[in-house]
Amino acid sequence: MQAAASLPLLALCACGGGGGSESGGASPPPPPPPAFVPKTSFTEVTTQSGVRHSWGYASGGGIPDPVEMAGGLAAVDFDRDGDIDVYLVGGDTNPNRLYRNDGGGGFTEIAGDVGLDAMHLGSGPVFGDLDGDGDLDLFVGSVAGDPWYLFRNDAGNYVDVTQTSGIAMTAENTISASLADYDRDADLDLFLAHWGTDRRADTETLWQNNGDGTFTTASIQSGIAAQIIGPTTVGGGNIDFSFASIFSDIDGDGDPDILLSSDFNTSKAFENQGDGTFRDISDRDVIVDRNGMGNAVGDIDNDGDMDWFVTSIFEPSGLSNANIGNRLYRNLGNGAFEDVTDAAGVADGGWGWGACMEDFDLDGDLDLFHVNGWKPVDPRGTGTITIYETDQVRYFESQGNGSFIEAATEAGLSDTGQGRGAACFDYDRDGDLDILVTNNDESRSVVFYRNDYAGGNRYLTIRLNGSGLNTFAIGARVEVSAGNLSMVREIRAGNQYVSQGPAEAHFGLGTAAIANVTVRWPDGSVSSHPGVSGGRLLIIDQP
Repeated sequence: MQAAASLPLLALCACGGGGGSESGGASPPPPPPPAFVPKTSFTEVTTQSGVRHSWGYASGGGIPDPVEMAGGLAAVDFDRDGDIDVYLVGGDTNPNRLYRNDGGGGFTEIAGDVGLDAMHLGSGPVFGDLDGDGDLDLFVGSVAGDPWYLFRNDAGNYVDVTQTSGIAMTAENTISASLADYDRDADLDLFLAHWGTDRRADTETLWQNNGDGTFTTASIQSGIAAQIIGPTTVGGGNIDFSFASIFSDIDGDGDPDILLSSDFNTSKAFENQGDGTFRDISDRDVIVDRNGMGNAVGDIDNDGDMDWFVTSIFEPSGLSNANIGNRLYRNLGNGAFEDVTDAAGVADGGWGWGACMEDFDLDGDLDLFHVNGWKPVDPRGTGTITIYETDQVRYFESQGNGSFIEAATEAGLSDTGQGRGAACFDYDRDGDLDILVTNNDESRSVVFYRNDYAGGNRYLTIRLNGSGLNTFAIGARVEVSAGNLSMVREIRAGNQYVSQGPAEAHFGLGTAAIANVTVRWPDGSVSSHPGVSGGRLLIIDQP
């Protein structure tokens, strides 16, 4: 009623020469639009969580770029007790740490107790069941020539099996890692992203699991090496600038393809040919991120296929604007993409790194979160700038129509550290997804945010137990319909950028209480689960 009554007054003020004022003054400006209020909010709980950590490195007279880029975390249920634990990489002055989730909102550090307290310039830890025995093994990369590690889980204790694994690398920087069964032989293979590494015939990128605890390089025979080795805008065309890979079935044919975010115009999409080889299907008119760093993949528009978000560098007005920022690539249904960044409104992410594409407000639409930051330099060397040194994290909340509103401040996400890694997971099992950030700042290396969603939307979290060697069903596709929502998620094991989330499928159901679930298992079989009640963690065994 108020709005209707005000219309004649506004019209009168707009057309009266004196604006209704005896002095003939101009009419007052219209009030500003109301501030955007996100559907959820976050509270920092770093101190309460008990997670203590510091990323550190011995400079030795200077910090090389790969060291500034490295680090990260993995958020997984390493002990399979139902809640999510956290592994943090510490650098060469602090040991790596494993925090066991105590189930009451707190964590206890146990890395030394289980053999995971290595101290090295580590990066991109990834957990996965590499030997098919039902528990999570661990690969941790490294930079600047420091050792990488492969740990086998033996009943909860980790054994260093690096020397017998067959993974023999000369690449000095392994930033991120991902696992999937690319050759469809039921065990998990390993994909490694090397930044700043001299290219050679074997890029040491793809490692095939032999099923006996060893791996064999498959970069050349898969075609990956030859397709990574190509022209770049820097380095004379002889440097591998890969940052992070995600295995995702982008063309819907049942096998995992590869989306690789890479620096200096070298991000690529590789289509799995089903015969152990990959084909570069990147459309260079579409894949235009200038400095691709982090990856996030999901069905952003709920049309049944996987879309691709790449974090990059955004230069504000006043600079050359050579760096155009983040890119959001919409899948057209067959693995081809179109750039919808401008319509989505997600370009300005500062100097972006690790990202999450998740439904933080449980409304059925995927939102975006990412960290950012860089030391105070101009990316082209034309003068020192400091805008990226204390840039705030970004939270883009989906509006359900293909557009997003950035609302980190309004949502309580205030961190301005040198962000690198981010994992988004439900640490307190209350149904909404929380956020753990790792920064390459020694004084504030970890920031933990609890999601305090208080609306009426419901959720469903699904965990799969696969049969055979792929015990966590990596590569499975989970479809959920609830009310008027139709959604799909993939079960993955890998780094979106130096950081891993749990192998679970999380769905916001909106106001629906019941969901119908379909699982397309990695071996191609399908199981249906109708009439599932929401508001819980559902565990499904493969028939």
